[in-house]
Amino acid sequence: MSRTDFKPEVNGFAFVNSWKLDAFEKKQMQQILSGSINEASQSAAGGFGAMLSGRIGPQIERWIDAALPDYYGMCGGMAFVAADYYAANQPLPRGNDYHDIPLNDTPRGRALRAHLWTRQVQSLQLNAAQLLAWMIMLHMPLPFAGPGWLLQRTREEWEQLKITLDQGHPWPLCLIGSSISPFNNHQVLATGYEDHGDGTGIIYLYDMNDPGKEQTIRLDMRGAALAAEESVPNAERGSLRGFFCEQYQPGDVPDLPED
Repeated sequence: MSRTDFKPEVNGFAFVNSWKLDAFEKKQMQQILSGSINEASQSAAGGFGAMLSGRIGPQIERWIDAALPDYYGMCGGMAFVAADYYAANQPLPRGNDYHDIPLNDTPRGRALRAHLWTRQVQSLQLNAAQLLAWMIMLHMPLPFAGPGWLLQRTREEWEQLKITLDQGHPWPLCLIGSSISPFNNHQVLATGYEDHGDGTGIIYLYDMNDPGKEQTIRLDMRGAALAAEESVPNAERGSLRGFFCEQYQPGDVPDLPED
């Protein structure tokens, strides 16, 4: 077992991950994903996916073009910012409660929301290609693809995650479900783990979809596909098929104005 000092009830936001996105924000998210299709296709199946990019690209565009709801999440931004404040050893402006979501109606709320959005965009820019590549390998008929491919990659990511957490660093993870919509996947902040030594284990995490307490993912990597039990499951995302350690570097902690 290894646990960082990150406590979701102290170092995570008190408010839930539910945001009203405007048309520009929704379009920006779609554009980042669309701009990552070529890189994702190039890397899928060890480059074999590039040979089928003419078929893969339009399919992914259809996944991306599915309408985003007006209310959506900024899970990547919330994970990155919580990790930023923790790395800087600064108190997080976490809000008062579950419903205390920062809005644009006060200077402080506007500044915090804008910063969360900036880090949300950066989380996508850094990790969208890998997200789409894993979705290609899960859903497209490519050699050696399917849930077993994601399981093997997840075993590798599990080993990397343990090294990172052993060093005391909470780390953002991308969770890949069975959904064909990229927007149904999720980002969380891993804070600790248990490795039972038999292909099973537990990831402890801050999940902004159910804030204020520690959440878990129980892993079983012994079968032909990943089996997982999430304390915060999501029906739209579907069964967890894999996860990877995101590209992340601690960012600046802004000076927020007073209301």
